Amino acid sequence: MIFLRNKNLIIGAGFSATIIKILIKAKNINLIGAFNHKGALKVNNLRRAELESNKILSKKAYSYGSLKFRGSKFILHDRLIKGGNSKIWGGHINLSSVPKSLILFLQKKKINFINLCFDRTGTVSNNNKIKQLQNNKNKILDTNDLITNVKDGYIDYLYFKKKKIFVRVYLTNKNKFFIFPVKKLFLCIGPIQLLDLLYRSKLLNNKDIIQLSEFKHEFKLNLINKPLDKKKITIRYRLDRAIGHFFGIQFYSKFFKIFKFLPFCVDQNFYFKKNYIKFKLSKNNLLKISNNFSGNLFGSSIHYCNLKINGIDINSFFKKKNPNIFGFGMPFVDQISPGPISNDIILDVIKKLKKINMLKLNENR
Repeated sequence: MIFLRNKNLIIGAGFSATIIKILIKAKNINLIGAFNHKGALKVNNLRRAELESNKILSKKAYSYGSLKFRGSKFILHDRLIKGGNSKIWGGHINLSSVPKSLILFLQKKKINFINLCFDRTGTVSNNNKIKQLQNNKNKILDTNDLITNVKDGYIDYLYFKKKKIFVRVYLTNKNKFFIFPVKKLFLCIGPIQLLDLLYRSKLLNNKDIIQLSEFKHEFKLNLINKPLDKKKITIRYRLDRAIGHFFGIQFYSKFFKIFKFLPFCVDQNFYFKKNYIKFKLSKNNLLKISNNFSGNLFGSSIHYCNLKINGIDINSFFKKKNPNIFGFGMPFVDQISPGPISNDIILDVIKKLKKINMLKLNENR
């Protein structure tokens, strides 16, 4: 495929890939992402129903991959769908450290930052810097509406030859695999698919130790007038909005507002304590071997991040393999404070693109 050879390549079709596409300063760049699970089937992947995270009224997404996750007291998820997690998320972002110039830039790209209030979003928080990302139709941001010129495909593996990066990719419209070199590779895939890719690329070895971390998290039913505790970060959902969110309604539905007289709410609590979980690779099984928590399930926040392999963070891991591989999204960030992780991802994009002189933002000040 001549049009793909020796160009910059983004792999992914979710939030991270969308932010990269918006902020990157590059003409010769291609974007390949999985619109669904069909490309993954071509790699003889296994279905992992236990990793599927769907809501009744949202478009269904399935998990297919190479690794099996074994153990208890954790809940991981994997969504092979264009838009990724943004099709079912709460869309929250903490603007405490986000530059105003970036906020204005993203607003021009039809990304709106909405103050939390019960009347408009059905939510409030004890941190007034937490906003909700919405589109121009007052719906929670679905990056599927923003990301363009994406080729439907699935990455099988990558390898290195004479300091060059090669990828093997299945393209749906051609119904076949292609192997080609890329100049710079931008990986914008979640922790589960990233581990699958590392395994298929023979970059993981038997007995390797895999670690992920997240801030302690829980949902709790509460009274709506109960004061919010400053010892943790809380996003409080009116009960009617919580019900809508549970079903996968990505806007504050007028139908559910008929229940707003109920004096209850659901608090999404993020604590300042970090939890971690470790797995050991045994053939194609990731066996849970340890954790530092009790009670709640690891992964309930869906913000598990900071992937480490044998104690080495994934950014350093790839840098040793080839300095032209860059990763974005949850596996590649070490979340700074509890709550939304979208802000950490955006700031990481800016930092990395600026370092390689590929940040578009400065051109629009």
